[in-house]
Amino acid sequence: MTDNDSKNIKYSITKYLSMREHGYHELLKKLLAKGYDKALCEERIKQFSEADIQSDLRFAEMIVRSRVAKGVGEKRIRNELIQQEVAGELIEQAIVEQEIDWDALLLQVALKKFGRKPAKDWQEQQKRNRFLLYRGFSHEQINALQSQS
Repeated sequence: MTDNDSKNIKYSITKYLSMREHGYHELLKKLLAKGYDKALCEERIKQFSEADIQSDLRFAEMIVRSRVAKGVGEKRIRNELIQQEVAGELIEQAIVEQEIDWDALLLQVALKKFGRKPAKDWQEQQKRNRFLLYRGFSHEQINALQSQS
């Protein structure tokens, strides 16, 4: 690889990180899609990580904050971060540091979507449950919410 490729990789990483946080693997995929050498990309990203310019923890925290703001539950957030290949301990740390009340979030999402009216029949209740499961809330959380109603 040429010195020019190294500069282009550095420029691309800087550009991506100036827009928002990116995970290590997300950056690597974007650079490889541009046709750069994998070893050189990994080396450059590692330099950015060591300088604390790129951080998988900050990336995970950003994902958690943005998804919670959209009313997404813990299971779906965890799955998304796993797909982004963020380390398990970083996922756990990012979620714990946010101190999220998942039950309150579930209640907020349910009230926004369904209002205060109870489900009129079993089919509607199942439809609501599927929606909340899709959003990333657990069966236990959903059942606890229903028992409160």
